[in-house]
Amino acid sequence: MKLVPYLNYRGNAEEAVNFYKDVLDGNIEMLSRYGEAPMPCDDADKQKIMHARLVFGTNMIMISDMPDKYPFSTEGNISLSIGMEDPVAMEKVFNAMAAGGTVTMPLADQFWGSKFGMLKDKFGIVWMFNCEVKK
Repeated sequence: MKLVPYLNYRGNAEEAVNFYKDVLDGNIEMLSRYGEAPMPCDDADKQKIMHARLVFGTNMIMISDMPDKYPFSTEGNISLSIGMEDPVAMEKVFNAMAAGGTVTMPLADQFWGSKFGMLKDKFGIVWMFNCEVKK
């Protein structure tokens, strides 16, 4: 069993998947648009991303645009947490992910023995970064 986050966007999923591809050094293994599917869709949705699959390391994120007729919000109770082993690499990824977004907790050593930080990226997704400090 493996948990795979599925992120939804309102018309900017292609920008998001390309941003995450670069930041996380990943590969887009699949990208399809609503207009390529056999079911009917509004003209405004035809170029939007129906499904994208981004793989980085042993991880995967799936991404799509929500058609305009469905409700959409980036507010909620979900955060994506990235655990890393190299604090220098984590700082590089954290800073790249923060571009255009908001750092809500800068990377810093924490009482539980890790370097940790949080941010909301430019697409409204909340990310947590954690790296256990080697003793």
